[in-house]
Amino acid sequence: MIQGSEVDQILSQHIDRLRVCLQRASGESEGPEEGSDAWLLLEALIGNDDLTLFGRFEQSGHWLAMQGGKLDVRLQALQHYIDALAPELKDLFDQVAVASEQERQKLLIDATSRLYQLQSRAMLALTRGYQGVMDQTALERSLLAQQIEQRFLALQRINGVSNSTMDLDQTLEVITKVVTEELKADLCTIFFYDELQRMLTLRATSGPRPLGGMHFTLRLGEGYSGWVADKGRPLLVRDALSDPQFVTEVRTYTTEYHGLMAIPIIFFGTTERLIGVISVQSADMRDFTNAERNFVEVVAGIVAINIENGRLYEQTDEQLRRKVHELATMHRVSSIIASTLNLDEVLQIIATQAVHLSGAERSCIFELDPEKQLLQVVAHYGLNSALVRGLQLQVGHCCAGRTVQTGRPSMAVDCFHGDEHCFISQDPIVSAEIHSVLCVPLQVKRKVLGCICIYSSHRHMLSHEQMQLVITFANEAAIAIENARLYEETRRGLELKSILLRELHHRVKNNLATVAGILSLQRRRTKSSEVRYILAESVNRVQGLAATHDLLAHEDVSEAKVEDIARKIVGVANANLRPPEKHITFEVEPCPIVIPSRAVTILALVLNEMVSNAIKHGMTGLTEGTVTLRGHEENNIVTVQVIDTGTKLRQWEPGEEESGEGLGLSLIKNLIGDLGGNFTLRREGEKGHTVAEVRFPLVRKRSQIVGASAEPQNPSTPEMYEQE
Repeated sequence: MIQGSEVDQILSQHIDRLRVCLQRASGESEGPEEGSDAWLLLEALIGNDDLTLFGRFEQSGHWLAMQGGKLDVRLQALQHYIDALAPELKDLFDQVAVASEQERQKLLIDATSRLYQLQSRAMLALTRGYQGVMDQTALERSLLAQQIEQRFLALQRINGVSNSTMDLDQTLEVITKVVTEELKADLCTIFFYDELQRMLTLRATSGPRPLGGMHFTLRLGEGYSGWVADKGRPLLVRDALSDPQFVTEVRTYTTEYHGLMAIPIIFFGTTERLIGVISVQSADMRDFTNAERNFVEVVAGIVAINIENGRLYEQTDEQLRRKVHELATMHRVSSIIASTLNLDEVLQIIATQAVHLSGAERSCIFELDPEKQLLQVVAHYGLNSALVRGLQLQVGHCCAGRTVQTGRPSMAVDCFHGDEHCFISQDPIVSAEIHSVLCVPLQVKRKVLGCICIYSSHRHMLSHEQMQLVITFANEAAIAIENARLYEETRRGLELKSILLRELHHRVKNNLATVAGILSLQRRRTKSSEVRYILAESVNRVQGLAATHDLLAHEDVSEAKVEDIARKIVGVANANLRPPEKHITFEVEPCPIVIPSRAVTILALVLNEMVSNAIKHGMTGLTEGTVTLRGHEENNIVTVQVIDTGTKLRQWEPGEEESGEGLGLSLIKNLIGDLGGNFTLRREGEKGHTVAEVRFPLVRKRSQIVGASAEPQNPSTPEMYEQE
């Protein structure tokens, strides 16, 4: 019987021949190189087929997978070596000297069988090593995908909390808890940075609070939080207790925390602004990964954006309140100008309101005597009466005189001390407190009537917005002065009176159009949909008033028809307030009732609010509807109604009308009250259509309007719109 050792002996004697065979198969000039697949195969073939060689095949498959190689290429190369060795073995054993041909065949079969067994074991080991790495990689990818999904859900939760209605402290507390849970840490804290005091204050924590509780503060550079705030970059430490700079902050907690990751909270806008620091700590020593760092940096970004959005919201809210106040003041001044020719009263109101809205301290209105070319004070605010009494300035002298001379606005800082003609310098107390001045000419059709001067204690120019407000008041003052002059001229003849008053209404309309234009510009620039809608309502009110003045400018200046007023208001409201997706039909029924000019202005404002409410609230939830305006007179009482086909209004409880009163409803009640009238809101008919109704006495003399008593209020509880 042929022993395996005989095959080993024959193969070992011809190892060089087998090595050359494998060298030819690989195409190399030398080799096979130790450790290669060909070398391992040859070693196993000549008898060194212990487990170590096949373990090296398995390790080779492991490295192949680690390097991103292809298993099928290696297997094909191994098959190529087997295909080369098989005929070489046949030739080799054909040349071996043995006792018989039968013995030769048995030796060849034994060697060939060994070769193919080696092939099978080598391929299996190579595949096992390769597949082991691929399985591990798939497992790691699966775990990574799960972790990414969990992190994404955690970020969604944090983002949802940031956009919720919870207050800031509650939001931050939830964020610290989510971060702690997601990173499987023991503590998460958030500090806010105070730029003025250069201090960090604890605002939220997921675990125990340090000594001092929520009032715990750190100076810039103190502890690890102060270090991160000062350097503006992340800090990752395996053991925070090993660093003497960081241990001071760690020791403020009752629990000793070792692992530390601290990230600065920075808002990246036009300029970088430090918001605070977010820190994550663990009781055990820990090396936080880059993925964990990236997660906390995203959380820090969400916190920064949330804080900045809150700051911008407060600014926008403050700007909105200021705009509403400015608009209400302009309405008041415009109403006074339209309703009275008491020049002293109007100019004093303008001088006062110009100071309040511009943020200055004092103001003065000068009127020009065109014949003498002298300016005299006709109204002032915050100045000593003895200083301005009988004061006369020549055109070209002082800031006021130069503004009248050029017809252009001017601003200056600390000009009082070097100007010998300045009347402010005559009062040392006032001149010491005043530093800047803005002078705006009072012009009507390029005709300078005087100027208004605004004095401030700040050493800086007024902003463009403040200047525009003063210019608006200057226009109002110019109109007021011009109105007074026009009124004096109307006393000279009935025909001149009609012409001049029409010109007055035309100019008031133009100025109100200017105000509406400014508000429209502001509306286009703002990004807040709520602010845009409120400004749109304001533009509608101003344009409604402008449309009324336009009506008076083309009709009899002392009166107008209710029907004409209604058509003007409907046109303005339809253009400004009707949503493009709604189809609303406006119907104005014939109403030949004629009311005096003062009632025209008030009724226009009231109708504007009633139509606006019908569009905004009455059409809620509807794609189409009808708004009808009708009016009639009975026993010297004028009744005007705005009826909409909306049916989805909620029921109002008794007494709720007063508590829920908004700006529009307040305007309606106050304005119609000035006419001695009243306002009601109710539902009528089988379909429950809403009827907004005003009633006021028809009197043509101002004394009669003031003395008229209001109609008694309807004792039944009306339905009403909810106001903004």
